Amino acid sequence: MIKVIVVDDEYIVRKGLMATVNWQKYNMEVVADASNGQKGWEAFLEHSPEVVITDIVMPEQNGIELARKIKQAAPNTKILLLSCHRDFEYAQEGIKLGASGYILKTAFQDDEFEEYLKQFSAEIQSGVNEQNSNEPDVLTYSIDEKWPEPIQKAVQLITKDLSKSYSSVDIAYEVCLSRSHFSTLFSKSVGESFHAFTERLKLGAACELLETTTFTLQEIGEKIGVQDGKYFSKWFKKCTGHTPSDYRQTKRGIHSNDFTPIL
Repeated sequence: MIKVIVVDDEYIVRKGLMATVNWQKYNMEVVADASNGQKGWEAFLEHSPEVVITDIVMPEQNGIELARKIKQAAPNTKILLLSCHRDFEYAQEGIKLGASGYILKTAFQDDEFEEYLKQFSAEIQSGVNEQNSNEPDVLTYSIDEKWPEPIQKAVQLITKDLSKSYSSVDIAYEVCLSRSHFSTLFSKSVGESFHAFTERLKLGAACELLETTTFTLQEIGEKIGVQDGKYFSKWFKKCTGHTPSDYRQTKRGIHSNDFTPIL
């Protein structure tokens, strides 16, 4: 489903929009709503929605500033501005920032609003298909042929699917070695402990997914074997010094090899 957040300081407008639109018709789901731009920004960082529908004039942070921050963090996000007649100049500024358009708050039931939703749905689905075809395979790893055969087999098992969490005991059993012998041989062959190696692989995959996809933190965590999104955030910050949201937002020129996981 395409994730949507609705941001408006008027409770009736916000809840009315959420309740009256047949979101499923456009393969969409409203995952959060917010009463001002600052809360809208926090909801955006938490949910990574593909569509943001936001009022222009709001307290704390207006819709134009919110649109600017969203477009800087995730340029492909679709933004639809809610406007009153007096907001026309603000709306034009929003369009210049990359918003897809604006509608009057009184026009939710008009064809224009539905056309925007249809357009967003088609464009996002097209982008998802393209992304899936080009998505890097973050679970592959170059295996050194000089490593002993049990270690090569172990690395193949680990990297085959990072969503599965293996212990050294599990892998040692699979390659027919005792845990102590396996751990010693692994460290000697690969140059780091089994735990450090798996942590580095997961961190590299997480960084790759944060930089190149719009997956939520929960989805990324699950892909690297961390089922709890909150734990994933804490783990990522522990390893890198950055929260996943900050890493994604700023798109720093940092690579996972620059990080040494804290063991």
